[in-house]
Amino acid sequence: MRGKYRRIAAVLITSGMFFLVLAGDAQAQFRGHYIPGFTGLQNGTQAPPGIGLFTPVYFYTTDDLKNDEGESIGGDARINSSFIGLGIAWVTNAKILGANLGGSVLPIAFAKSRIESDSLDVSDPFAFTDIYVQPIQLGWKTQRADFVVAYNLFLPTGEWEFGGDDNAGLGMWSNLFQAGTTLRLDAENAWTFSTLASYEIHSDKEDTDIQVGDILTLEGGLGRTFLKTKMAGETPVPSLVANVGLVYYSQFKVTADEAGILTPRLGELKDRVYAAGLEGNVVIPQSRLSLGLRIEREFGARNRTQGWAFMFTAAYVVKSLATD
Repeated sequence: MRGKYRRIAAVLITSGMFFLVLAGDAQAQFRGHYIPGFTGLQNGTQAPPGIGLFTPVYFYTTDDLKNDEGESIGGDARINSSFIGLGIAWVTNAKILGANLGGSVLPIAFAKSRIESDSLDVSDPFAFTDIYVQPIQLGWKTQRADFVVAYNLFLPTGEWEFGGDDNAGLGMWSNLFQAGTTLRLDAENAWTFSTLASYEIHSDKEDTDIQVGDILTLEGGLGRTFLKTKMAGETPVPSLVANVGLVYYSQFKVTADEAGILTPRLGELKDRVYAAGLEGNVVIPQSRLSLGLRIEREFGARNRTQGWAFMFTAAYVVKSLATD
């Protein structure tokens, strides 16, 4: 019975919130788990066989909230949203349909000022957030192009309560399906263009009738690789690999959010955003270390915030499984 009363209370609170929102300029739009711009250059390429650790550090800042016409609303409040985690990724020599089998998991992740909807009122402290798991990734390599497909799952492990002021999670399960490619544009394989499509489907938020609509994210970039070598005996070997270029992302709500009996009041309005920027990466083969920085400016937002996104990544190869 307790669960029943909690659901009734959540519906009543939801009703009040949506009527207040719909009475103003903004339209209620809930975010998904996947962060746009989380990948960039060569995101259609699977890493070489091996086991590695990775640390994503994400920072997003905005004071601009857009309505359905692209007009700024919401006053002068500013959000500085952050995310940091520690994960492990692996690519094996096992083959499925000719592709290498890999995966990853991000079991340690903390978020600050997590943005859940089109609001500038968010919780402030760092807290443990939802866990990300990629149980399967398949990667193919050909002479002029690479391909990847993957299935990902977000688990609602972070604190979440409807109307809570200290939420760090999103209170729902999310299934994420991905497919991407990296095209090599010249004979030396120096120039590449990549794109990764991510499609996200969600469960209802805990103890509510709120279901976030399906979300499509496209991201990638045009890059140039520079190689520095040194001699190992009579054989030149890479000592430094740098990759720089232009990156982009776009994210679209494909289906409208649903909220039980209030769904007709929401109409068919959906959010969207675009972004473009720069990325630079450095790989030091002898140290098994790679570092990357991505900076992107959003534009064309509707029914959501518009700001700047910064993504720093560090990765370390614990063990190589390459056979050649």
